Amino acid sequence: MLSVKKCFRLSVLAVSSFLLAFTAQAGDGPDGYPERPIEVVVQYGAGGGSDNFVRNLMMPAAEILGVNINVTNMTGGAGVKASKYVLAQPADGYTIYNFSPEQLINTVLGRENYSEEFAPLVQVQQDMSMFYVNPDNKNFQTAEELIAYAKANPGKVQFTGTTPTSPDEIIIMRFAKAAGIDVKYVPFDKAPKSHAAVLGGHLDVLHEEPGSVISLIEAKKLIPIIVFNDKRLDKFPEVPTSVELGIDITSGRWRGLAVKKGTPQPIVDYLADALKKAADSESYQKYQAAALLDQRPGWKGPEEFGKFWEEEYQANKEILTELGYVK
Repeated sequence: MLSVKKCFRLSVLAVSSFLLAFTAQAGDGPDGYPERPIEVVVQYGAGGGSDNFVRNLMMPAAEILGVNINVTNMTGGAGVKASKYVLAQPADGYTIYNFSPEQLINTVLGRENYSEEFAPLVQVQQDMSMFYVNPDNKNFQTAEELIAYAKANPGKVQFTGTTPTSPDEIIIMRFAKAAGIDVKYVPFDKAPKSHAAVLGGHLDVLHEEPGSVISLIEAKKLIPIIVFNDKRLDKFPEVPTSVELGIDITSGRWRGLAVKKGTPQPIVDYLADALKKAADSESYQKYQAAALLDQRPGWKGPEEFGKFWEEEYQANKEILTELGYVK
């Protein structure tokens, strides 16, 4: 019979073997990649949605890849400052870029060129877009009432979100076009200011992701009136979808990662595989559920993500041209 001490030693060896089987070692990839720390550049400040996404994904990714992963926040120029930094680094897989709708919008506006400069790595999240109103709004409390009121009062309904030409403005104006209504967009430089404007009754409709305002929804300070999706959300079963209302828009903020164009494809594929494992990890799944980022599938590999870029670019270009931002 084995002694308790020997059994304990065998158990430790079994656990160690298990961990080694599922955690890559530095240099296990193509041509010894990775053999040093990786940097992930985020074009937004610490504590925001994109920053939280990257940090929660990179914790398990570092264990899987077997190297340290350093997250660098680099704000300024609507993401252009961060883009230029990434493009100044070698195309070797050691610099990863937090890629979001703003890079496609910047290309439409002539600030950068995503298709010439970056290669798709993975999309991880597909967030939900929703509209919210103050429960004290006396003009409308549902999406149908909003559309009817806006048709009867052209230009009177005021929507809010963050910054001009942002995904907020694009989704709002795509909705207005599909619904056949004329509305006004009033942007703020920070999301909490747009929240406060609707909470205070100064503006009519907020566009936001549900995870960012879930406490306000639960406190009944904001009422969700439409979700841009093809099916109702389990979390908000009473909220109608855009498709139900005859509006063929299912957009929402998405978050992914890219590398500098020219990065060897074997490294891109190796990174994508590691990041898929990180996205499937227990820690990341817990974070995603807590932030209501699990309401619809978001994962896309390099090829599918690249095709999605093209679709989103064309949709953004069309609405930004109609809004007069592009001539």
